[in-house]
Amino acid sequence: MRMGTLLGAALATLLAAFLLAAAAEDHVVGGAAWRIPTSPGLYRAWADNRTTYVGDSLVFRFETGFYDVVQVGRREFDECTADDPYQLYRTGPAVIHLDSKGVRYYVCTVGNYCSLGVKMYVVVEPR
Repeated sequence: MRMGTLLGAALATLLAAFLLAAAAEDHVVGGAAWRIPTSPGLYRAWADNRTTYVGDSLVFRFETGFYDVVQVGRREFDECTADDPYQLYRTGPAVIHLDSKGVRYYVCTVGNYCSLGVKMYVVVEPR
């Protein structure tokens, strides 16, 4: 009987992992493309209107060589700098897997694009 209990627990764990993976979502940042927004606050409004969970992914669609995505800290986000970046993505589209809860900050370091609104942050919730 003990073997059956262990097997049942293993199957339950496997099923739970499968269901979590199946529930994961890809979020296309901004709904279309990572670029200079047509209205101020576009990316803030986009992020405020969805919930992102651990296991989800952010998809930044941009043309390689014209934009990038840099994960930075809060200070750098506020100042539109990338002095000490966590991650740099120069090839589009960039797919970023959200593997832990917390706030993630992203900016574009091309020209003055960040100050023109090509920046956003998301709050990643536990599943």
